[in-house]
Amino acid sequence: MKTIELGAVHLNVNNLTNMREYYEHLGLTGKMEDGKVVLYADDRPLLILHETHKTRRHEVGLYHFAIKVPTRGDFGDFLYHAAKTRIPVTGFSDHYVSEAVYLTDPEGNGIEVYRDRPQEEWLKDGSIHMSTEVMDLDGVLQSRQSDEFTKFPKNTVLGHIHLHVLDLEASSQHYKETLGLEKMFDYPSAGFYSRDGYHHHIAMNLWLPGSPKEKEDYYPGIHSFTLYLEPSVYDALYKTESYKMVHRDPSNILYEVHRGFIR
Repeated sequence: MKTIELGAVHLNVNNLTNMREYYEHLGLTGKMEDGKVVLYADDRPLLILHETHKTRRHEVGLYHFAIKVPTRGDFGDFLYHAAKTRIPVTGFSDHYVSEAVYLTDPEGNGIEVYRDRPQEEWLKDGSIHMSTEVMDLDGVLQSRQSDEFTKFPKNTVLGHIHLHVLDLEASSQHYKETLGLEKMFDYPSAGFYSRDGYHHHIAMNLWLPGSPKEKEDYYPGIHSFTLYLEPSVYDALYKTESYKMVHRDPSNILYEVHRGFIR
């Protein structure tokens, strides 16, 4: 039974027009709603842009958010589109559980677009195995279904979010308490956590160099993110009549947890 899913990631941005154009070129559909730009894949909101006039500072927050497409063919369609339209790409990886491409938007926010391998292929020696290997780029491109990609397909979702944090142990304990997450995989100075046996819904790392500050509201970068829990899980965790809980993690990153899934 599915017990968790990610909703939209909210970003604070300096140039609403330029950022909307970038994400629409990437394959999302933008709509202005209540002074914010909401970016959809089909009818599902994945990203919400809030305008800010503050300048970016050295603080923890978003490492990347990850857009998951339904099939390898869809992934090939996107990669061909990125190559044909010269969208800058920062890397490609085969993670054993998935194949992924990495990008950075015009204001420095990390993006992953990926497809999952079938779940029965995730295990190695009885446990979920993740790695970072060279992706079979030619094989992905050969799997494409069309040379005319313009929009992400139906059933595209946010598969996971990856955060820069200040304290890995404190953050992992926090999300265990508020979401019931289980650690799925260890990586140097990072951890990968999920429910339902997924490879990860939230990842956290200490990779930001220097001495970053805790997240502060209104600065460019992540504004907040949203998760949805199956009602019985939500009730067991929170024991409240409220249908929404608002949290800040130990790095002061804001997120909301809702009772029930997006319809």
